[in-house]
Amino acid sequence: MLEEPFFFDNNNYYLFGILHHPLPGSKRKDLGVVLCAPFAEEKLWSHRVYVSFARELAKEGYGVLRFDYMGHGDSSGNFEDSTIQTRLSDITRSIEIIKKKGEVRRVGLLGLRLGATLAVMVAERISNIDFLVLWEPVVEVEAYLQQCLRSNLATQMAIYKKIVRNRKEMTEDLLEGKPVNIEGYMMSGEFYKQASKIDLINYNICFSSPVQIIQISKNEKIRLNTTFRELYEKKYGDANDNNEFCAVVEEPFWSEIKTYYQNAPNLFNKTITWLNGVIGTESDWYAFSLQD
Repeated sequence: MLEEPFFFDNNNYYLFGILHHPLPGSKRKDLGVVLCAPFAEEKLWSHRVYVSFARELAKEGYGVLRFDYMGHGDSSGNFEDSTIQTRLSDITRSIEIIKKKGEVRRVGLLGLRLGATLAVMVAERISNIDFLVLWEPVVEVEAYLQQCLRSNLATQMAIYKKIVRNRKEMTEDLLEGKPVNIEGYMMSGEFYKQASKIDLINYNICFSSPVQIIQISKNEKIRLNTTFRELYEKKYGDANDNNEFCAVVEEPFWSEIKTYYQNAPNLFNKTITWLNGVIGTESDWYAFSLQD
């Protein structure tokens, strides 16, 4: 079976995953990739691109694990009960699973938006992550969550024709432990308290394996994001000769756009080219791993 759906346990709940096995005829690599999904509605909009990219990686000989966090998709639990800590635990467990079920010794993480932020955090917690690919990482999570709260304001205007509770009041609700609706997802106070403290610029980052940070812009005249540049230069720039910060032209497929977005070819090519260049074939990867 080339794409294997299954459930796996983590703590007292079950997560749903799909393992993409390397395609027959590909140069199979002793390396797996765990895809870390973004937050809430962004996970929904980016789902098809994630599926397509997993299949492209499988063509290149990589095993890939996509999974739903606790309280998301087909996994057990309630979304409101999921926090930053449960998500970090879910990613960590997924690394163990792809090593066992995918029969690989080494694993890298790829994340989009908040999923990229979580990938950074997991890579600092455990010592066996062999690369990071960060697509449009959320660097200042508090600012990101305030953007999420704006969607609640839009919903209020659509339903009530006025603002019933403003962002300041909703933030106070969260700090008091009350959940707030974000595009149909109940964000808990505990999630907010944990997430709002995260700022990757001020995060203690010691990761020294290869890192690729990609800015995604629909404008061909791309101006590099100063926050991404600061993250790269302060935390990763000199840590590894294979590190890369770049930009590609794609639609923001993690948000609601008019176009059906199944593939992101510029993004796919940039990451696969970088990954193959760093990792190479299985024999090349073994030689590379001896330098760790």
